Amino acid sequence: MRILWIDDEIDLLKPFIYLLQQEGYDVETATSGEDGATRAAKEVFDLIFLDEIMPGVDGLEVLRKIKNENSQQIVVMVTKSEEEDLMNKAYGGWVDDYITKPFSFNQLLSVLNRTLKRRSIIGEKMAEEYAVQFRVFAEPGDSNDWIEYYKSIVSWDLRLLEMGTKDLAMLHEERKHEANAGFVKYIENEYQSFLSGRGPILSNNLFSHTIFPLLQEGPMHFIVFDSMRLDQYFKLAPSLRDFFEIRTQFYFSILPTATPYSRNALFAGLLPLQIVQKYPQYWTFEEKGQNRFEEELFTEQMKAHNLRIRASYYKLSSMQEIERNTQKVANDKSDIVIVVINFFDLLFHSIPGRGDMKGILDDERVLLNLLTYWFPISPLFEIFRTIAKNNRRIVLTSDHGFIRVRRPAIIYGGRSISPNLRYKYGPALRVDKKNAFLLNNPGDLALPSEDPSVRFAIAKEDHYFIYPTKPTEYEREFKFTFQHGGISMEEMILPCAIMTPR
Repeated sequence: MRILWIDDEIDLLKPFIYLLQQEGYDVETATSGEDGATRAAKEVFDLIFLDEIMPGVDGLEVLRKIKNENSQQIVVMVTKSEEEDLMNKAYGGWVDDYITKPFSFNQLLSVLNRTLKRRSIIGEKMAEEYAVQFRVFAEPGDSNDWIEYYKSIVSWDLRLLEMGTKDLAMLHEERKHEANAGFVKYIENEYQSFLSGRGPILSNNLFSHTIFPLLQEGPMHFIVFDSMRLDQYFKLAPSLRDFFEIRTQFYFSILPTATPYSRNALFAGLLPLQIVQKYPQYWTFEEKGQNRFEEELFTEQMKAHNLRIRASYYKLSSMQEIERNTQKVANDKSDIVIVVINFFDLLFHSIPGRGDMKGILDDERVLLNLLTYWFPISPLFEIFRTIAKNNRRIVLTSDHGFIRVRRPAIIYGGRSISPNLRYKYGPALRVDKKNAFLLNNPGDLALPSEDPSVRFAIAKEDHYFIYPTKPTEYEREFKFTFQHGGISMEEMILPCAIMTPR
């Protein structure tokens, strides 16, 4: 059992360290916060004792650095005070326990046993609770069942992120894989009925079913975080609850779960094929600029619903744009203020010294841990706070989610095949139907095509498309990256948060 003790007066603790060593503990020491944080980042310790008051970097700052590197690291704060404010700060930084100076060796052993055993007990109880919860779940039967099932899976994702055994985490990954396989079958069987109105709210009817009725109660900001997944929403929501009462609903992205389709459908209130038929000037089949007519499409949707309201539209793609427009966006008094945020890219670009991006993409936990620290200090958060002060409601949602792809699927087609990794269209497409939903007639799913020979292929579960030429090279480049456009719970089931200022 390895222990790291961080204290600038470590010599005074030598008697305790000696007694711990006699008890069989391997005790390492660090005499400064900087040295301790560095060692904690590079080495594995079962528990860290951390002095609260040290010259230079104090204990609370060291605690934040340690937990930022490894949120599951057990840290016991050594303090001279039991003041409530200090303890609130410490526990807010995820300290696991504390001990007050002066202390006896028996008190030290008590804290050790309590803290280490607590983690073990919690792990055992989590495994029992996990088994009980998912044993009672039947195979979801409709869209509401799938939403509840996915919410439960995401909730366990976040719990296991903070505290859970590797065995339970592996079991949970297997369950997610099985759940997505079942979800894909459900979508294949039911999606066409969804398009005819028998099923969940889809991208194309979110405004008519949810947003326009809310507008009758007063003005609002409608904010879209591009590519925000449900687990990310659950991570940032606690920061917003200090300012808003939040009621979360859910809807499904249309297929493909990609911005040119789902977000255009959202603002048009129409399915992609209907957009092309009704407003061909606002649709392009080119790869670039496919979403440049969102404001025009929303104007047409308001006309179709006979809404005579004042609307503003902002698309913010960089942190500089957000900082320049924070006050303008937050203080806009239009009846509906639409704000589209390039959320996914902003999150990545906030990583200091990120270097090789693929290394970041190899671990989903990096995104969630980063989001916890980044969002409350970002200009985005200031927009929300200012809107709350102005006593305006916000509806926060996403256009589609994303998934970490793991399994390559070889696809065959002509030279004009589209480049997306999770969906393809082009003439003479061929792919194993176990890996993709293949559409000989895109119109069956209300998807437009330039000529009758075009087919659509939409990847299932965590598959991604590679070409038969240089398959090993394509697999190595894209495996384990985050992609969107396919069929999975992560990409299709989306939050829609109705936020009322407190």
